[in-house]
Formats: sequence, C-alpha cells, structure tokens
Amino acid sequence: MKKDTREKNVYYSINWSRLFAYDKYEARRVLPELPGIIWIQNKIERRMETSLFYACWRDGLRVGFSKLMDDLILKHNDIREKLIQYDMFYKYCVIDTNPKDIRDVMFWLIKEYKPILNDNKDFQDSKRYMNIFVKEIEDKA
Repeated sequence: MKKDTREKNVYYSINWSRLFAYDKYEARRVLPELPGIIWIQNKIERRMETSLFYACWRDGLRVGFSKLMDDLILKHNDIREKLIQYDMFYKYCVIDTNPKDIRDVMFWLIKEYKPILNDNKDFQDSKRYMNIFVKEIEDKA
C-alpha cells in the first residue's frame, strides 16, 4: 500500500491479490501473516456480490480469516452462516502501516461497494482527513 497526504486529503493506493475460491486449508496457505483487508464475495445466481470487507490488524490476515470462518468460535456465527450459504470467494490487500489507515480504507471500500454484511451507515473513518481517495490495483495472475 502507498499513502500520500496533501493538505487535508489522503490518497491510498492498494494492491488486491487475485481472486481465490474459499477453501479453509488453501486460505491458511495463501494468506500472509500481515495485517490488511479481506474482500469476501459470494456467487449468487451466477453474479458475484460483495458480501463483506473484513479488517485484520493484530492477528494478521491468515489468523483473522481463520477465526472468522471457524465454527468453534461463536463470535461471528451470524456472519459466517450467511457467507457459507453460497459459493465464497476472497481476495486481500496488505495494509501494514497502522490501524487508522486500515480504518480509512475500510470506510472508503464500504462506502464505494456497499457490502451486504458491513454496517454501511455507522462505520466511521479515522477522522484524520477531510477526504479519502483510494486507487485499487488488481493482481491478474
């Protein structure tokens, strides 16, 4: 991720991984142990729908995603149940600068894509900047 601040504006450039079909064993191999954001999509009636953006700071992407999808952890049962109803896919971006940057990028992503399972109305940015801009770069490999 790259970040540039100008006056009261911030410009982030994030790199998304390629899209992966969800398999819990493959996810543990693919995801890095770095902080970042996971973009979860479901294939519903042959269309890809954005279901959830999930931020992982302290645990990193690998452990954070494992905890989200682990049916022995009761914290996210309602979200997990909705995610596994349909074929699930994910991609990720690493954001290892600080948690406030993750919050700002999450705010922008939620506002831009309006995922079904994120709180679109009450999710707040870090309040450090007047405007947040995000450039997304896709990994095609």
